[in-house]
Amino acid sequence: MAEESRFAKGDLNSVMNAHPHVGEWVRDFEMQHGSRPIYYGPLDRDAKKQRPLNLIYITKEPIFVHIYEPPEDEEGGGQILWFGLEPQLTDQEENIRRHLVETLLQEAPSAPTFTTDNEFETILSQMIDQYTVLDTEANAIARRQGRLWELIGLDDKRQTVSVTQRERLRYIVVRDLIRNGPLEPLLSDEMLEDIHSVGLKHIHMDHKVFGMVTSNIRFRERELLSRYLRAMSERIGRPVSDNKPIIDGALLDGSRINIIFSDDVSMLGPSFTIRKFAEETISVTQLIKWGTMSAQQAAYIWICLEYGMSVLVSGETASGKTTTLNAILPFIDHNVKIYSAEDTPEVKVRHKIWQRLVTRDSKNEESRVQMFDLLKAALRSRPRYIIIGEIRGVEGATAFQAMQTGHPVIATFHASSIVKMIQRFTGDPINVPIRFFDNLNFAIFQEVVEAPGGGIARRVTGIDEVIGYNKHSDGVLTRGMFEWDAVKDKHYFRGMFQSHLLENKIAAMAGYANKRDIYDDMQRRAAAIQKMCERDLTHYDDVFDLLGIYYTNGMDSFERAVENWVGVNKK
Repeated sequence: MAEESRFAKGDLNSVMNAHPHVGEWVRDFEMQHGSRPIYYGPLDRDAKKQRPLNLIYITKEPIFVHIYEPPEDEEGGGQILWFGLEPQLTDQEENIRRHLVETLLQEAPSAPTFTTDNEFETILSQMIDQYTVLDTEANAIARRQGRLWELIGLDDKRQTVSVTQRERLRYIVVRDLIRNGPLEPLLSDEMLEDIHSVGLKHIHMDHKVFGMVTSNIRFRERELLSRYLRAMSERIGRPVSDNKPIIDGALLDGSRINIIFSDDVSMLGPSFTIRKFAEETISVTQLIKWGTMSAQQAAYIWICLEYGMSVLVSGETASGKTTTLNAILPFIDHNVKIYSAEDTPEVKVRHKIWQRLVTRDSKNEESRVQMFDLLKAALRSRPRYIIIGEIRGVEGATAFQAMQTGHPVIATFHASSIVKMIQRFTGDPINVPIRFFDNLNFAIFQEVVEAPGGGIARRVTGIDEVIGYNKHSDGVLTRGMFEWDAVKDKHYFRGMFQSHLLENKIAAMAGYANKRDIYDDMQRRAAAIQKMCERDLTHYDDVFDLLGIYYTNGMDSFERAVENWVGVNKK
């Protein structure tokens, strides 16, 4: 979520005083455009209504963003401009930075060891303090030693700086050595979803509130861009080169990156696309409050996952499939073993027994570990659930084999409807025999839509059950359980007294003498989930811990806990 601002909404002067780089930007902007932006604070969707569109919002101090929509007769008119505001170094400070980084690298072998980026950042910050000296301190020492003129450095390694210079240097050094270099302003903004960079052009982004925006960030030299992408790819463990110009990987924050490196493949120069993921895992109650799904849909999914049903979360690119998959995982019994297999690590599981495996690429075929290998290993480890980040190819057939042997599977898939899903699975390259398709129990379909009031939103547009294979028609029987009304932006349950899964599979497992009592169970769960939403229990940890009470002590204890729970957001 966006950082809480210590500055009051509208108090741009306080922001400018606390952050000189924002002050310099605003003054320059006023001189050039004759208008002054407002300080909005942390951004929300109501910002879309702001007119004229000329506002600054906070991402993570000291980073701010200026959103500006120029008039039609001004350069850039007709598009929304996104300016990342971060500390900048002068030429003199850049020389100090080079000397400081050289010193830090020389002293690194004798520095304390670390295991996490946070530990590394703490150590690096301490070293920066050690090898810089504040100018006031330098003056005092110089006076005592009778050498007032020697202010460049106290020895060969320590650099003399002011307090503000030290903080600017600290930000830039940490940004470049630990974080994301010049892309840090982009990756710090949780309102950005997809980041598109082609060659030396300005970077464009999909913004949750303002749609497509154009940034002030671009690489000015092709060699600089190539070096950056090489370093980025090596850091995520998937080196890119002219011999292997296309790679997929995950950044430190879990965002997915695709790099196309060679000029003969990407004709306009090296390019990359980053699909950002929120730092905090999105909960199912948050999705309900956003309108992505309904409490009834969540209750239906809960019952199905509790009783071992296999599901695919399906939709087009950027429809929010992985977000929904992660959000529904707390519905699985917290006391069972979960096994995940992915090309890019995106699945987030809080269960105590979780085996997380990722494919490994290698020039040596014997060293290569592919999705097919991971799924074969999964079948031997006997987990309760197998989670596949994304089914793309032949591993889809193995997933169906796992379902046949009694291992429920949860995965994401690219298809916009149940018909297209069946066509893709039964065709090349997956080639699942159509008579095996009833091993899948249900599918969730999701789309990107225009949000009410503007911007973009995600909606679960349908949930379909797979009933079985019909040998007479050589087809698969399916039934829609939920549908989304685009006009009213509302989800409807069409499966009352018609659900094959609830009545013919789950009711008996749950011990209901009257199989239709399962619908009362579902409605009770939906009411409890709705109560969680009303009480703003939307933090992922709250949802997981409350469902843990259900699996430990039952429904009555769960409902009481929902009534009395003090959520993370309220502490």
